[in-house]
Amino acid sequence: MDAMILTPAAARVVASLVEKAVATPQYYPMTVNALMLAANQKTSRSPVMNLNEGEIGAALNDLLERGLVSRDDRSSRAVKWRHTFQHAFLLNPVTLAVLATLMLRGPQTAAELRANAAATGGPADGAALNEALRDLGDRAKPLVVLLPRSPGQKEARYAHLLCGETFAADAGAAVAASAPAAPAPGGLAALEQRLQDLEARIAALENARA
Repeated sequence: MDAMILTPAAARVVASLVEKAVATPQYYPMTVNALMLAANQKTSRSPVMNLNEGEIGAALNDLLERGLVSRDDRSSRAVKWRHTFQHAFLLNPVTLAVLATLMLRGPQTAAELRANAAATGGPADGAALNEALRDLGDRAKPLVVLLPRSPGQKEARYAHLLCGETFAADAGAAVAASAPAAPAPGGLAALEQRLQDLEARIAALENARA
């Protein structure tokens, strides 16, 4: 599919549909109210959003025009929604889980991504994760990018590109700014030495009591 740029709200809504279709299939397809709760979760979301019913509806209409969601006509009461995201972007279940996790949780390291995508059928091991990332990145219009490693951080993070390159870079900078920096080598060595000294003192006290 040709590249498309989604609003952050639209990306959150369609990724929430993907997540809930796998994680809670008994509540899928979803109403606007259910989607609002899913999109605005306080956990497993980055950034945390506060989308109202009108914003969810506008995002759904945008996604409908792009062919990424559809109305569920089998419901006799409230209108419910399904995603068609997987078919639109030609994703297998593993790559779908990886991409949706990036859309829901923001930029992540490979280890974080593998752990977070597990609940939605993500890769079983590092090799499968690398294959999924290669599939998503090695396209005429890549869907993911490996962001440059931030100063003080041990690992680089992956980000999705469905909201544009600028959004991905800004999201990566925000995550890096909020993450604790890796301890300096000297600081780590000092902590290890203190731990050894404490262990020696405890051993000496125990020997004195024996």
